[in-house]
Amino acid sequence: MVTQATARSLVGLLHDLTDDELLRLTSSDNRPGLKNFLAGCSMVRTYFATTYDQSLGLMKLIKRAVGSANLRNINPDITPKRFPLAGKDVRRVSLWVEPYLDSETSEHAAARLTAAGYILADAGALAGFLYDHPEEVARWGWVLAISEGSRWTIPGGSVYVPCADVRGAYRFFDLGDFRRQLNSGYGVLVASE
Repeated sequence: MVTQATARSLVGLLHDLTDDELLRLTSSDNRPGLKNFLAGCSMVRTYFATTYDQSLGLMKLIKRAVGSANLRNINPDITPKRFPLAGKDVRRVSLWVEPYLDSETSEHAAARLTAAGYILADAGALAGFLYDHPEEVARWGWVLAISEGSRWTIPGGSVYVPCADVRGAYRFFDLGDFRRQLNSGYGVLVASE
């Protein structure tokens, strides 16, 4: 995802080029190279080192992540039974947020990302990420954890997944509809090995 600062920097760079340099840059001979360069730019991502202690249990991780002033912003349907952690050890992972495609559901995003080899993060990783990197969570509409172990199916068949948000001093840990269409302002939490 290109940020405003990156876009301004690129526009500034283009503004500094001479007419001849711009013509060479955008010439039909150079278009394949320019397209490859721009595609490579979109592949650059920032990894966020995140550490969380699963022995605390899911609810303590979430409470720590939202802080004592925001405990009312935790969805009461989020329970350790519905969203079990993968172990009891201290996890150190590199995480990043991958944007949804416009009008994409979490169901489709999960299929797309796992087919591309991505590892989807779970509720524990989302709590650790919210605690360690609230400023990154704040950049997104919501950040969702959509791994297999982070899906809760209610009677009737609707599926919900944990999601986090930061708005100023407020932090939220809620549930999002797995089949709701989202846009690129929302993100999926992804882990690297």
